[in-house]
Amino acid sequence: MQAWRAIALGALVALLGVWGFQAGQTAVGQAQGAICLYFDQTGPGDLSFNDMALLGARQASEAFGLELKTATAASEASYLPDLQAFARSGECLVIIGVGFLLFDALPEAARQFPDQKFAFIDGPSFDIPNLLGVLFREQEAGAPVGVVAALVAIANGDSLIGAVAGAEIPPVWRYEAGYRFGAYWAVDWYNRHIGEGATIGVRVPYTGRFDDPALGKTTAEALLREGARNLLGIAGATHLGVFDAVEEAARAEGREIGPPFAYGADAAQEYVKPGFILASGRKRVDVGTFESVRRALSGAFGGDIVLGLKEEGTGFSTIQDVKTFIDFAVKAGYPLDGTPDEVLHKVIQARSSVPAYVWVALDEFQSALKAGEIQLPEADTPEQIAQVREQYP
Repeated sequence: MQAWRAIALGALVALLGVWGFQAGQTAVGQAQGAICLYFDQTGPGDLSFNDMALLGARQASEAFGLELKTATAASEASYLPDLQAFARSGECLVIIGVGFLLFDALPEAARQFPDQKFAFIDGPSFDIPNLLGVLFREQEAGAPVGVVAALVAIANGDSLIGAVAGAEIPPVWRYEAGYRFGAYWAVDWYNRHIGEGATIGVRVPYTGRFDDPALGKTTAEALLREGARNLLGIAGATHLGVFDAVEEAARAEGREIGPPFAYGADAAQEYVKPGFILASGRKRVDVGTFESVRRALSGAFGGDIVLGLKEEGTGFSTIQDVKTFIDFAVKAGYPLDGTPDEVLHKVIQARSSVPAYVWVALDEFQSALKAGEIQLPEADTPEQIAQVREQYP
């Protein structure tokens, strides 16, 4: 990672009001009833999933007057010992585990400490009374991006779109499943309303990592060489490298605005590379984290909550979302490519550069999805995602 990016990510973490400590060590002056936020080894600083969890925790801390503590795992082997240490401290109102990689350790810790409340962001409750599962309909974030990516590709004479994914886990599969479905829905819509003969293919290589921008960049470069010039990132910090690859490819063609275009995930990431990131799939991890704290305080705890389009938990990034994250970036000292107004103008320029029918189709798709007229494929198991890949290749 470049030095400026490391500094900027550190500043963003500071903005969100989160200070860290090494797992197993206790900071001075910690009060009872804290929000205890625990990350796998990918940690904060991804400008996406993990930082959205931090944002929600910070908002809950301020809203409810609670202290916020965080820890990041040193390795997979430290998951359970770290969670046990948090629970033994007796200082946590709720221990919130962030990320599907805690699938084994978090429920085990919850079973071992039945009087401690735990929440699992991106995982189920396993029917454990003191564990709240916070799940998302990631299909509903990936699908609208697939609609837009496919229509933009077709408009520019391309027949291939792509995505760079992290690990082979259900939350990422659901993003991929929605993306594939949305792309094929878009082809059908285009052939009915605009012209005939459009086709699309979807390539989704998995990197196995959420913390490797360099790998994300080389993976994206390979997709660009294949002819996929609309690329979704669903790999945390790894897909920051996708943004670099897309910008470099566009500038090599003398463009200040794509194509090619990248698409962010979870947060509204357009501000990172304005003009080259057309939009983002929205997954409101911040809402899930905030709700975990609210429920821990209210006593209505346990079971699973699922956040989707109807609950404003997933969907397609709006210009208001972009404005919000530009504001966050300014406060964090993130090195924007211009003034906030210039960045926003470039994002709007990019969206205005594609055919107007793209946004007509998107509105139609999202309206039908909200109304229950479109059923997105499930992708919770290897068998289900294999079926989706076969049906929407």
